[in-house]
Amino acid sequence: MQKTEIQVIKKTKLSEKSEIDKKRQIRALFFVISVAAKNKKDMARRKKDVVWPHLNDAGGDLNKLWYVEYSLRNFRIDKMQRFRHYEGFKELKTAEERVLYAQKLIKDYTGKIKSGKIKFEETVEYEDMLVYGGGSSFLKTKKAVKESIVIHVSEFIQWKKTEIAQKTLETYRSKLRLFVDFLESKKLADKPVTQITNQVIVEFLKINSEQKHLSRKTIEKYQQILYSFFSWIINNQKIQLVNPVMNIPRIGVIKDESPAAIPRDIRAKLYENIKNKDPQLWMAVCFIYYSAIRPGTELRLMKIKNINFDLKTIVINNYLAKNRRTEIVDIPDQLFHLISEVWKLQTYDSDMYIFGKNGQPDTMPLGKNAMRLRFNKFRDELKLSADIKYYSWKHSGAQELAEVGASTYELQRHLRHRDLTTTESYLRKRIGQRSSMIKHSFPSID
Repeated sequence: MQKTEIQVIKKTKLSEKSEIDKKRQIRALFFVISVAAKNKKDMARRKKDVVWPHLNDAGGDLNKLWYVEYSLRNFRIDKMQRFRHYEGFKELKTAEERVLYAQKLIKDYTGKIKSGKIKFEETVEYEDMLVYGGGSSFLKTKKAVKESIVIHVSEFIQWKKTEIAQKTLETYRSKLRLFVDFLESKKLADKPVTQITNQVIVEFLKINSEQKHLSRKTIEKYQQILYSFFSWIINNQKIQLVNPVMNIPRIGVIKDESPAAIPRDIRAKLYENIKNKDPQLWMAVCFIYYSAIRPGTELRLMKIKNINFDLKTIVINNYLAKNRRTEIVDIPDQLFHLISEVWKLQTYDSDMYIFGKNGQPDTMPLGKNAMRLRFNKFRDELKLSADIKYYSWKHSGAQELAEVGASTYELQRHLRHRDLTTTESYLRKRIGQRSSMIKHSFPSID
């Protein structure tokens, strides 16, 4: 082979090699470009923090749900979260009306997103303590915006459980439930607690007073509970705010809702009708009248072992007592005679509830409203005033004690008031100022 031919072959191989290299370079370039494009696309996706409000018109079908939708990025998990607003569309019957309404919503939500008024708010799970008592059949775990007032309300009730009686806890729960319902109607339930102002509290109390004709005393109970709630937020949660329940105007109708003592002639009628027809109810009435035990949890859940037959006393355990203190109550001779000679409670198992099912002591107590409803039935059959209540027997016993000369100190111990001031207020309100001299030694007019 001649030299020229060898040079041509070498040149051809070199050119083929350069072509292959060129193709490789092109492929490598395309790969780099595609990777860069993908990265750019991914970066663009990551930077997209908002999908702006837009209308979903269900393909123009008026029978389906229309809504305005937008999405915001949850930076904690780096994912978009969708929000849909259905309110107001269903009432509009034509497509034109719905489109115009959607345009207004879109403009409103777009403006709020741009101004920062609407931004992603982290939601958390919490145990809803506002479900009705018993609650085991309810799904208590819910979601709400972190730091919203509904979460604080449930945490407050959970905290309060350890220091108040069950009945008082239910009062807190029911009143705070109504407060949260009101906040939801004002779209404030998911807002931070700092957005609850004095004006919001006043509006809530006024609406309740006007719509339900609540007494001033009841409104003051609402105030007390709300004041405790916000004080707990300030002191325990360390949230900076002025307690919004300060400086509340006097709201509510002035009523005297306290059950009055039952006049003696009416007590005689009730005795005649109840004693033989419902012996268990009459036993409960005697306990209330003679020992001033509160007819709710204290009496209903009292067991035979709470009676000391040697000392003739009754022990009120702290977990049943309204004031959460264990206390000892004296048993008057008349009541002890009934307990030991007539009802013979000492013959039953000491761990039984005194007021059990089937009209006698039992391992299961009566329901919390059973006695009250049974008493009301007798009262109504006798066509007596609804002012006469099951609880009135407690005040009747206190009135009779005062009439026979019991001192304020003795009445305080018997009624288990915390201090004499409470007893003095009780006597003024229910019995009045007692004076034997005025009653029996007043100078004659002639």
